[in-house]
Amino acid sequence: DSDERPTLFFGEMVFPWMADGDFAEVSGFGMNALAQSLAAKDDWGPLFDADAMRRALADGGPCKAAAAVYYDDMYVDFDACMRVARRGGPLEKCKVWITNDYQHSGLRDNGAEIFSKLLGMAKGNVGTPS
Repeated sequence: DSDERPTLFFGEMVFPWMADGDFAEVSGFGMNALAQSLAAKDDWGPLFDADAMRRALADGGPCKAAAAVYYDDMYVDFDACMRVARRGGPLEKCKVWITNDYQHSGLRDNGAEIFSKLLGMAKGNVGTPS
């Protein structure tokens, strides 16, 4: 997709119509009003601060980062992840492990192994496989 037709995520979204009783988890006391208020809100700030991310990950900066990007993740657009992590992007210093060994539930499925690999990548003890 292009910036003119962005990928719209909705796999883990809660829509106002869900609070009308179809979904018990979100149809309790006050949830309908909350859902409608959130849906009407149109002044959301940016999702992230690109400059702050660059500063935090800059050479000599306070943070190191590594990320698992699941190529066929049904909830997170691969190309959007790669735009943020590409050279010149806000996460260009983030070490990226591109994999299909796991899906969106990777941390739940094998969290200890994934966390260990990512921590090692961030510290420089484990090579970046992708």
